[in-house]
Amino acid sequence: MIWAGEDKLVGKAIPCEGTLYQRLVQPLLLAALNVDPPEGSAGLAGAIVRETLLAGGKACRPLIARDGLSAVLVEPAVELLKKKGASVRFGHELREFRMSADHVGELNFGEDTIALGPDDAVVLAVPPRPAAALMPGLKTPAKFRAIVNAHFRVDPPPGAPPILGVVGGLVEWLFAFPQRLSVTISNGDRLVDMPREELAQAIWRDVCKAGGVQGELPPQLPPWQIVRERRATFEATPEQNALRPGPVTAYKNLFLAGDWTATGLPATIEGSVRSGDRAADLVLARKVLVR
Repeated sequence: MIWAGEDKLVGKAIPCEGTLYQRLVQPLLLAALNVDPPEGSAGLAGAIVRETLLAGGKACRPLIARDGLSAVLVEPAVELLKKKGASVRFGHELREFRMSADHVGELNFGEDTIALGPDDAVVLAVPPRPAAALMPGLKTPAKFRAIVNAHFRVDPPPGAPPILGVVGGLVEWLFAFPQRLSVTISNGDRLVDMPREELAQAIWRDVCKAGGVQGELPPQLPPWQIVRERRATFEATPEQNALRPGPVTAYKNLFLAGDWTATGLPATIEGSVRSGDRAADLVLARKVLVR
């Protein structure tokens, strides 16, 4: 699989059966690809294996955002931008690019516009659907897969691990936080229309089996919240992966970023960060060329 091309299926690259597959490869690839692994791109799966299992134990240590992704990624980034003199504006939707020859000449936000100078550049970092709406003709993935998360307000059992992988259940990953247990279920399209309380009950039964020892978790459903993201990631199949655009566009001062662009990885945080780094490098290289 580590040598397979992105146009090859995982199911055609390796045998998707046996103990090693069921207990290690399948959970890892399901979490990374967010599709049933046999139908996923072997090239994308191989990239994950090269950067984790083949890179050794230190590359396989999980990082957990105990206070949420906002606290560890978003808020520090916003604070750094403000210190550098940048402004961050929410609820300020870009409506249209106004083009000038092969450049973006103006950003139209509806109530106001921003004219761009010769040294200015734009990095468009939005999901694929709004990106395609802003850039007619842009090729993007068109099929997506869901992720389901559940949160239960309950104290984890004493000694509960911060992260627990579950094999053979509805639940896939169980996270223990102070006064809360959280669950992630990938490739969750089959669950997006299930009645919420029925789904919460089914997940909680799995949590009690996996995370409770000798009745340490109450069988009664604690206060809960279900979050279902229908388009959590693009479908990591060879067909949809082939539709991912690179960072460079037909406009010399407009670049793309996002986990759905051609990063060489599935739709992951790591891929998203790399796409931003790459777009920033292209902006800086352009400024050198312009000068």
